[in-house]
Amino acid sequence: MFQCTLLIIAIVFFIDIGLSILNYKHRHAPIPENVADVYDQKDYAKWLNYTMEVFKLSIFRKLVDTGALLVFLLAGIFPKLAAFAAPYTDNRILQSLIFLGLYYVIAYLLNIGFSIYRTFSIEERYGFNKSTVKLFVVDQIKSLLLTAILGGGLLYALLALYQHFGNAALLYGWLLITAISLIINLLYTKVFIRLFNKLTPLTEGELYDGVNALAEKTGYAVKKISVMDASKRSSRLNAFFSGFGRFKHIILYDTLIEKCTTEEVLAVLAHEIGHAKHKDVLKNFLSSSVQLGVSLGILLIFLSSEAFAAAFGFSGVHYGFAMILFSILMEPVGMVAGIPLTALSRKAEYRADAFSATVGYNNAMVDALKVLARENFSNLTPHPWMVKMTYSHPPISDRISALDKNA
Repeated sequence: MFQCTLLIIAIVFFIDIGLSILNYKHRHAPIPENVADVYDQKDYAKWLNYTMEVFKLSIFRKLVDTGALLVFLLAGIFPKLAAFAAPYTDNRILQSLIFLGLYYVIAYLLNIGFSIYRTFSIEERYGFNKSTVKLFVVDQIKSLLLTAILGGGLLYALLALYQHFGNAALLYGWLLITAISLIINLLYTKVFIRLFNKLTPLTEGELYDGVNALAEKTGYAVKKISVMDASKRSSRLNAFFSGFGRFKHIILYDTLIEKCTTEEVLAVLAHEIGHAKHKDVLKNFLSSSVQLGVSLGILLIFLSSEAFAAAFGFSGVHYGFAMILFSILMEPVGMVAGIPLTALSRKAEYRADAFSATVGYNNAMVDALKVLARENFSNLTPHPWMVKMTYSHPPISDRISALDKNA
């Protein structure tokens, strides 16, 4: 098992690096004719430099993460970390949570430097970063607290169910996590988004009138559309849809409203309404629930196997390390499963684009996609394998081609 784990880490590492290199080398591929006007020569040169810097940083970060994991495994640090956490409590579950907390803190400290460098060096130099040091620190603290409270609480409940019910915990754990995921999904904009951003209703004006007309045409409630102050962190543009039923909500970035025409914003809004009409969030939730059930079934094997634990220097099953080993060995499974799942996601994006076109925004949607690509420094020539394995959205050129066919 020890050698198998090392082999899987190596395979995942080389696949990740290989895809990144393929994608990076593909940056000089001919730009599709339908997006040739996205960048002028100066902006395209700037995009190439940005791509190079982000690529180098991502490779170095992957090397550090993989190297640290290998050191932990080869030097037997995981059993030592478990021994360090053991004296604080006799509760086996709390020992595992302390163990995982220590490992998470170490991983966080290894990676925070990369986040700081990307935000305040790369993103700053290319005009994306608008965040202050204070806001960055506050965001980090909030994220850590949310991870500790939600993640720690959920893990404790899951392990307690396993201790009490054994393999029957598969059903109870699935029901528990599904219920919590449902609550988070429903309260995402009402609670979690508002922990980091301010949401405001659209103010009266040309866009407000256009939104009212679009809402009347599509049967979507205007009160479910809000503007988010994304500009306090970044200049990037976006919009997204969350929730379902009476909890559905569409969020428009204030940067999107600032840099797009009214027609382009309405086209993006119609796209998001398309997601609502096709119940894409609900479909994603159901798909995630199925994946969760499969994952929990596999996790039970790791939580009960003393042979797995012994292979890494543990005297018996350790819940915390079982979680880490599970996450390592599931990575290649996730890669394979991600191919059809990202394909379904891209299909949903095409459907939402088509909906925008059917309500009268075909040309505006094309223009909006070009603005989004230019302002977000999107890759116009991603490698096909990178698209198949990682892209939840189709490349801009493919989306425009689909809209042209619909027209």
